[in-house]
Amino acid sequence: MYDKDVAQALGIEASNFRKLKHRNSVPYFEIMTFLAKRNISINWFFFLQLPESLIEPTSNYIILKYQRTVTASAGGGAINYEVNPSPLIIDKQLLDYINSNYKYTEVLQALGESMEPDIKDGSLLFIDKSQRDINSKGVYLINTNDGLYIKRIEIKDNKVVLMSTNKSYEDITLNIDDVSIIGKVSGVLIKI
Repeated sequence: MYDKDVAQALGIEASNFRKLKHRNSVPYFEIMTFLAKRNISINWFFFLQLPESLIEPTSNYIILKYQRTVTASAGGGAINYEVNPSPLIIDKQLLDYINSNYKYTEVLQALGESMEPDIKDGSLLFIDKSQRDINSKGVYLINTNDGLYIKRIEIKDNKVVLMSTNKSYEDITLNIDDVSIIGKVSGVLIKI
């Protein structure tokens, strides 16, 4: 096999490949593209690491959407103008413990004190968007005209009552058409 053959396989001009080789420079991007198109493991190619050896260590984790710029009010409503999720890697055992569906769980931050002592200001909330059925024991992420809320919910006569845990806050009553249940809070991560 000649340099021109390698260059052609990598999609590089032969003269550029010669220059790279002369400078001891490796065309990593082109090599990775070549491997990916042929379903060849990059770890095997570079490190002689079999793909099977990676399954166990990585299969215990899941990547969730962390809505870092979105806050849900445990108080007077939170309007969010920018939605820019970033990945958050979580051990699957944690999601199993809080009984949250991997595919539908997102993470965001609580803002305010109306749900204390259960949910503290700044806590990370795991929202299972597949759980929208209301029950009296659940806490939900709710979208309203006033923004996002984290509240307990009760339905009375086509009205939705948003209830705080902290008794210093009054209930909020809204028309049922003005409320959208986004999901149930399945877990809370609190800083101490």
